Amino acid sequence: MKINLVRLLLNLSHSLDFAGTGITHHHKRVALMSLQLGKSAGLGKNALFELFKASILHDAGAVTWREKLDLASFDIMDTYDHCLRGYKLFSSGFLDSIACIVLSHHDRWKGGNQTGKSRTDIPLASRIIHLVDRVDVLLRSDLNILDQRREILTRLRELAGEVFDPDLVSLFEKLSNKESFWLELQSPWIDEHLIPLIPYRSIAVETGDLLKIAELFARIIDAKSPFTYGHSLRVARTARLLGQKTGLLQEDCALLEVAGLLHDLGKVTVPEELLEKPGALTETEFNIIKQHPYYTYWWLKTAAPQSPLAEWAAFHHERPDANGYPFRKTGRELDLPSQLVRAADIFTALSEERPYRHRLKWEEVEGILNLQVKERLMERKVATALLSSKTELAPFFESASPG
Repeated sequence: MKINLVRLLLNLSHSLDFAGTGITHHHKRVALMSLQLGKSAGLGKNALFELFKASILHDAGAVTWREKLDLASFDIMDTYDHCLRGYKLFSSGFLDSIACIVLSHHDRWKGGNQTGKSRTDIPLASRIIHLVDRVDVLLRSDLNILDQRREILTRLRELAGEVFDPDLVSLFEKLSNKESFWLELQSPWIDEHLIPLIPYRSIAVETGDLLKIAELFARIIDAKSPFTYGHSLRVARTARLLGQKTGLLQEDCALLEVAGLLHDLGKVTVPEELLEKPGALTETEFNIIKQHPYYTYWWLKTAAPQSPLAEWAAFHHERPDANGYPFRKTGRELDLPSQLVRAADIFTALSEERPYRHRLKWEEVEGILNLQVKERLMERKVATALLSSKTELAPFFESASPG
């Protein structure tokens, strides 16, 4: 199975952009301006593609809603932590080429940075992202964007040579002389403006690299709370094991692992305080929780429309009696791989610490799974595959504590 890399990264960027006000498209606007400025600076196709990847994922290290809110302040000083987390996320694996760009994307031109870099020692791509990222932060949605140009450009000139690369500020001034440059930033057709600027738009990601990207985003998802740390990785490993035990093809088992890694992608729409609440959720709070598989489904379905990945990942809270959420699927609509991810999620959650209970012992989990079978909420062969895996799954009961 192959998935278009550009479409996948564009869709996954939505998960980075979600905050209390919804999807902000910050990463797409930064990518759009970065590519325009990079092209004006004379970057070749390879460098532009690296710039695209770095700009569309530059704030991957900002995990919580609070961090994202802080980064929306132009004058924020403490930016290194999320840059360093982003660097560590990317430094090994499929996207390692953008790690150093992400690390320095808030470095000030004149120096005094924790990276130890200044001026042209800072990667050009980092300097570009830093400049346009701060431009995007200055934009106000309650004002006509064309009325804001003069003030933004004045601010950039004031900081040229101190915070920003002065040559890039000059290039940006020339580039942004067109009204259309600014109008595109608030355009409902931002994808139509952005995608033609991206080199190598037809690159396809095969399952091995898809696994690496999924592992990266699983770490981002699970980092929202100590109670979910490592959850997606455990679900993924359990799902793949169940696929092997129930006779799925090797390629399907690999995709099942990807589905497990990304099943909670939509959890970025849930405030951290709900994930860590020690008591029962109110109806309103539970309704917020219920939206996360919906976002998982559509972020993955629009990235890979021909693949069952979205269904396998997003149906983990559906039930055969149609009393699950958010799609109210019936048992006939839940294929075996979807059931396996659901079972893996149930098992993993029960074996982990939660703010409202301690993790359960194997015997307690076994009882709950048998009850699921008795109430026809889980197929016997799915439960049998789980319960016959005690040796393989035992380490989960030793490594599922928050921390």
